[in-house]
Amino acid sequence: QPSSSAGSPSANKNRREGEAKTQTMSLDNIVFNNATDDFDAGDSTAPSSVVHIRNQQRNGRKSLTTISGLADDLDLKKILKYIRKMYQTNGTVKNDKEHGDVIQVQGDLRKEIAQFLTEYKVCGKEEIKLHGY
Repeated sequence: QPSSSAGSPSANKNRREGEAKTQTMSLDNIVFNNATDDFDAGDSTAPSSVVHIRNQQRNGRKSLTTISGLADDLDLKKILKYIRKMYQTNGTVKNDKEHGDVIQVQGDLRKEIAQFLTEYKVCGKEEIKLHGY
């Protein structure tokens, strides 16, 4: 008799989870509109915009992480593409009347997304406001 666990989908899944994944990504050309800002260069103490990272609880253990307040000249779909690949999650870009374009990502990834935005120089650390911590 053949073993029932050897060819089962769960055994293949566990085998795949054990494999290390290495990916190299580049966030070149994330800005697609090179408009220059007309703010005073000496006023670098105040952030130009505040990026809000929030967690919205859904049902049970499910939650959404929302990112709002990113600059208008950024390609949000491209940023989302790299977030989805790096953190193995799903997400979308929604247009909200109050907050403008908002990135929604499945799961509670507030700290990871804040680190991602600063590491890839999408925005500065002083511009990010983490809600819920």
